Amino acid sequence: MLHAKYLERIVFAEHNLVTDRSFNEFQIIFCRNVMIYFDTGLRERVHSLLYESLSPGGFLVLGNKESVAFTSFAGRYETWNDEHRIYRKPG
Repeated sequence: MLHAKYLERIVFAEHNLVTDRSFNEFQIIFCRNVMIYFDTGLRERVHSLLYESLSPGGFLVLGNKESVAFTSFAGRYETWNDEHRIYRKPG
């Protein structure tokens, strides 16, 4: 269980990947098993949004069928854990 002092720092928010823009800098973003349903253009747009929304040193966690490998953002992330699809934005 997380200590109360950490819980008050966690913010859960709903975000529409298709219509919303970046609205903050996040240390970690979980975007699991949604981009597999997007076409190439929308997938690129979402990757742009996620990259802009991550703070330097922040982590992106994708679903097990997703990757940054075949996007224009592939070279912008460090692969932190390939098996679990965890990527880090250099900082």
